Amino acid sequence: MRQALQRWLDSQGLLGIAAGVLGTVTLLSLLLVVGGYLLVTL
Repeated sequence: MRQALQRWLDSQGLLGIAAGVLGTVTLLSLLLVVGGYLLVTL
């Protein structure tokens, strides 16, 4: 697992890492917003 991750990081580089982090943060915030909206409206 760790070696596969290391290989992926080496092949992707900094841009891939930044894109992954940004995508994850965006997805989490979207989930929080939608979840909060549903909690308030229902």
